Amino acid sequence: MKLSKEELEEYFFLDVREESEFEEKSLEGSFNLPSRKVRAIATPDSLGYWESMIPKEKVIVVYCATGKRAKMAEEALLKKKYKVLNMQTFEQAEDYYKAVRDKEHGR
Repeated sequence: MKLSKEELEEYFFLDVREESEFEEKSLEGSFNLPSRKVRAIATPDSLGYWESMIPKEKVIVVYCATGKRAKMAEEALLKKKYKVLNMQTFEQAEDYYKAVRDKEHGR
């Protein structure tokens, strides 16, 4: 599953599940940053390390296993003025990923 260059330029798939969940199953090209680290971005004394891992110019597609951590990550990212698309679950993100890929390939 590969996205076109244009799609890669537009979206950043951010998997906010724990590292072990990401290792079990992930979307090709996605980035793993657990929700607890994303939420650290919103704290006033944040040094910005985790924030520097997430591009401001892209739409951030967030998801986790159940939607709870994705919601918390979404709130933290919105506070920092990111453009966020909350897919809630891995399965929904996977469906969206496939739809974007299929659209790019004219399916």
